[in-house]
Amino acid sequence: MPSAIFPHSKPVLAFTCGDPAGIGAAAVLGALRSGNLRRRCVPLLVGERRVWKRAGWRPGLAQILSPGLPAASLPPYGRASAAGGASSFSALRLALRLAVRGLVSGIVTAPISKEAWDLAGIPYRDHTEFFREKTKADVQMALGIPRLKLWCLTATRHVPLRKVPRALKAVSLAQAARALKRALGLLGLARPRLGLCALNPHAGEEGLLGAEEGRILAPAVLSARRSGVDITGPIAADTAWRWHREGKLDGLVCLYHDQALIPLKVAAGLEAVNWTLGLPFVRTSPGHGTGFDIAGRSRPDCRATMAAAELAAFLCRV
Repeated sequence: MPSAIFPHSKPVLAFTCGDPAGIGAAAVLGALRSGNLRRRCVPLLVGERRVWKRAGWRPGLAQILSPGLPAASLPPYGRASAAGGASSFSALRLALRLAVRGLVSGIVTAPISKEAWDLAGIPYRDHTEFFREKTKADVQMALGIPRLKLWCLTATRHVPLRKVPRALKAVSLAQAARALKRALGLLGLARPRLGLCALNPHAGEEGLLGAEEGRILAPAVLSARRSGVDITGPIAADTAWRWHREGKLDGLVCLYHDQALIPLKVAAGLEAVNWTLGLPFVRTSPGHGTGFDIAGRSRPDCRATMAAAELAAFLCRV
């Protein structure tokens, strides 16, 4: 696609359709219809045209770029399928090509189904794993609620809870802290105050409830501090989130998925966003899933998609 198609000063954002059986495409279109989003970016809808049309696309809202999959019937709403996995992955792959070639400034991804990707034989667990493999970048997953200035980074991502302790390494935790510091710097915080969440209840109670805090987490904090990161910890996770919510900390390094997502979604429902750090382009997404239970039956809440797009548009200008 020649860049002359977009003769604008505003950043061009590629919006992927996500799983066609979910709410992703409808949430994108809802975000584009509401608010001032189109004043901040030039949207490009990436994915099969029939997916966008079923979700409510009308001419004039945004251009569509289709990956050109063979014609087939759309999978029904509400169920993971190989066809749905192939559709969402083809859109993501095309969006990546556009970003690598500099034809778009950033990507806002709609939710995919991991089950559908597996059914389609796609050898990646999620967006982040795909981007890491294709760009060879050292990526990190930040999550946040921009409106409330709540930000965290997950040291592990989509791994079973029982595998988390073995996955924690002092070196990678220090790297995560440095990545979060850089990310918050892009948002205007020159020296953010960070906290490292503990793994065990009460931060291990001096080893009585677990040894990871002393063996892994404390050395990680020391290493991060030596490299110039203002970080405290390990802090009992419930206390860390209270301090963050009260403004005593600017961001948290969380150790696993739910340690980050549960507090964020309690704080602001469906406004959480995902921000992939370390890529050579901007990538954000809403922090919720495919919404198979409501897809095609009710209008989805588009606040997270709106927040993700606004964040992407801002980051493209930093």
